[in-house]
Formats: sequence, C-alpha cells, structure tokens
Amino acid sequence: MKFSLCILSAVAAVACAAADITTQNQVYKAYSSPIFPKDSVNIQFRHQKDQGSYYDALKTFNNLILPKEFPASALPFAIVTPKKANNKGLGKIVNVAKEFGLRVSARSGGYQSGYSANMAATDNNKEDFVLVDLSKLNKVTINPKARTATAEPGTTGLELYTEAIKYGLHFAGPHTARVTIGGFLLQGGMGIGSRLHGSGVDNVVGFDIITADGKTVYTDIKHNKDLFYAVRGGGQFFGIVTKFYLRLVPIVKKPSLAPAYNANSVLIDQVFAIFDRPEAKQLLDFYGKFDHKAPKALENKVVFVVDTKTNAKQYLFASVSAAPFNSSSSVAKSQGQITKWYKTLPTNFATSNPNTYAGVIHGSDASWADSDLSYYAEDMWFPVPLDPRLQKVLIKQWDKVPSALSSMALNTGTWDAPTKNALGYDRSYSLCVYSTWKRNGTASWDETNKRWLDETVKALKPWTQGYYANELRPKKLKDRNYWRKCYEKKTYKTLQVTKNKWDPNNIFKSL
Repeated sequence: MKFSLCILSAVAAVACAAADITTQNQVYKAYSSPIFPKDSVNIQFRHQKDQGSYYDALKTFNNLILPKEFPASALPFAIVTPKKANNKGLGKIVNVAKEFGLRVSARSGGYQSGYSANMAATDNNKEDFVLVDLSKLNKVTINPKARTATAEPGTTGLELYTEAIKYGLHFAGPHTARVTIGGFLLQGGMGIGSRLHGSGVDNVVGFDIITADGKTVYTDIKHNKDLFYAVRGGGQFFGIVTKFYLRLVPIVKKPSLAPAYNANSVLIDQVFAIFDRPEAKQLLDFYGKFDHKAPKALENKVVFVVDTKTNAKQYLFASVSAAPFNSSSSVAKSQGQITKWYKTLPTNFATSNPNTYAGVIHGSDASWADSDLSYYAEDMWFPVPLDPRLQKVLIKQWDKVPSALSSMALNTGTWDAPTKNALGYDRSYSLCVYSTWKRNGTASWDETNKRWLDETVKALKPWTQGYYANELRPKKLKDRNYWRKCYEKKTYKTLQVTKNKWDPNNIFKSL
C-alpha cells in the first residue's frame, strides 16, 4: 500500500512539474515581450535547468535560512530582477501573474529578507507567486534648492547619504548604511535624526506605487491620501513602490546648491563611551533619567555588544547631534552633562570630540558588514520613560547572549510624529535585538541563537507596546497574527480597509 502511494505521489509530482513548466513557458513568453528588453531584466524560474542561477537570484545577505533550505511553498515560481526602472514592465509583471493565478511579492533588501519576503506572500501551501527583486534599482537624484531627493527602492542608505551630503543635506535614514531605502521605509524607518525630524516615513513626501491593477499611482498628502498614510509603515501590503520622494534637512550651517561637502569633511557633535559589564546598571540608570528630557536634537542610544577577543559584555553609549548647524547651547549643555557624568565612572574608551558624518552613518555597520552572517531579529517599542525593572531584564538577558556577533540597540523613538502614518507608537523607545551568528553546520548552534532571542522577547513582553515590522524574524505559514502585532489596533483596522480597497483580491503580501 505504501509503495502504491509513493508511486501515486511521484506521478502527481511529475504531473505538477510538467504543468509548472507549461505555465513557465507561457509566463516567460509574456515576460519576453518588447516591454522587457533582454538586457534590462533577469528572469529565473523554479523548474529551469540551471538551478544554481535560480538559487543565486533568491539569495540575500541573510544566512538564517539558505534558499535550498526553504520549504517548497516558499520557493517562488519566478524571480524577476529588473536592472533599471520600468514601471510599464513591472505593471505587466503584476498583470501576467494575475492571469496565471500567481501572487506577487516584492523585496529590495535590508529589512526585507529573502525568506520572509516569500513567506509573507503566502497563506497556505497551495499558493504560488512571483518574487520581484528591486535591489538593482538604485538611482538617486538630489534637488539641493528644494531640499528634496528621489530614490529607487534598491538604493542603500550609503548611496543616499553620499549624494545628499554633497550639498550639506541629510535624510533621516537607516543607522546601517547597507540597508536599502525600500526595506527601511516601507516598514516605517527609525533612522539617524528621527527624534528631531521624525521617522523615515515622516520625511517621505510621495510615492510611485504599482497597484493590483498593474497601473502606477502617485500618492502624497493630497493625492490618494489613504494609500499615502498606509504605505508609510505598511507599504509591503499594497503594491510595488518604485520611487520615493524624500524631504532632506540641513546638516551644516550653510547648505550649498553645488557640491561642496563630503562625508569626511562634515563634523557632527557627539559624545561616545564604552562601558564594561560592571557599569551596566549605572549607565542604564543615567540613560533612563537623562534621555527623555534631553533636547530633541540629540540622538542618544545604548548599544549592547560583546568584545570578540575576550567575550566580555560591553555597553556603548552614543549621543549624536542632529541639530541643523551642529551647534546649539542646549545641545552643548546636555552633551556636557554626559561628559561630566561618564568621567565619574571607569570607561573602556570615551571621547567628546566631534565625529565625521561618515563615522555617524557607518556607526552600526560592523554587525552587518559580513555577508556570511545569520540574523534572527525583533524590534520592540517601550514606553517613555524607561522602566527600571526593564533595565534589569535587559542586563540579565544580555549576560546570556550566546554569540559575540549579536547586539541590542536601545534607541530613542520618534516622540511626537510630525505626520500621521502607519508606523505609530509615538513617544517610545525602540529596542532592536539582533541574534547574529555564523553557521557552523550544527543545528544545535543555530537553535541556541534563535532560542536566546525568543527568550529575550518573552522576558521583555510585560513592557512591550508593540513590534516593528522587521522581516528578519521569519513569518510562519498561517500565522495570522504576525503583522497584527506590528501596528496599533486602530491603525491595523485602517490598513485592512485600505488593503480591501486597493488590493481586494490579495495579490500582494497578506495583511
């Protein structure tokens, strides 16, 4: 009986593969029309002969789950990677996918990891989808007079920063320069200077987005306002965003209309100190009392790290000025308070000297620079001010961290958001918890690192207001509460209404 079932299963699998190949040929023909010049798009299919190229196209920087380890339901029918912007072509990708009963998931990199971008597009094991990889769309244009920028979704934070700083301008973008703007902004974007200028999405003035009918829609505060609200923090559910229109802010005293600066010539006021484990409580006590009363121009954060040479637990305290002119009496006074305080404690290293803009934008790069790392992460929101009991739990959990490559970052969140958007959780702290390790082929090592993060999230739950929509902690099939926890109740209901209006047949990621 078992043998007969195996034969039937094998026959069914062959028949299914044959049907897939037939559909594959039809889709390929549709995607090979003049709309898609051969040199402008790369297309890989699940059942093609060259499987290596398919898996290479599926790979991103995150080694948590390698493409060949994906469950079958997470392997896209096709992976389409445009090499340059082509909204008409991308619109056809959506329409052809619908014609063949396929759903569509888009990713750009960074917080949109390969595995999660796939799983978030499916609801059960019977669905199939096209993965649109936007990572090669990275054109940036700066308008120094209007102090605006346009950026494609594959643009990295570094690429945007590098162009904007030429004119003495800045965008409240990712702390890690390697993260792409698409992955960062569609999920809200707590960035460099967010306390003063708002989150990343507070500084987006418009989007170009391809919706479920395959058409490109422009949305801003006056046009398609419901979509504008929803995309800023929930953009992955409503379509394929192909361009971001951004507001820039001065980071020097005299912004220029012609290139006059670079990342190494612009200095940023800062205080930076490294504390060893014995000073952890005193640091968090000081931070909890100081930060919520400090000027908004100061971005203060505590980063939990491990000395890779000694395996000793350390705490980095950074206070960076996001004030437009890098000079303010209140900022100088507050940073003076930090300097006076840290001199009363033993420090591993400390400085009150200015940093370069390059140093600020690359401040969190170390833990993301290696392409061989696995990330299992969660970002949470905590109420202001920081609860002393929460501080104790943070220290306790950090003492247990298994990998020296892991980190946690306690950041001041956006206090009073200047715009209404789907990100929410104003007046809060964000805690980024990154379990990071190199795989060694031992399943128990992988599980140890994932378990530490899960236990940390559980221990912090009593103080957790909500969760950041970070795709580095993969969604499980049929997990209907995965996204719900990332939004305030009222916001989630609004997103559902907007989803039903703009994507009634659920072509894109499931909310």
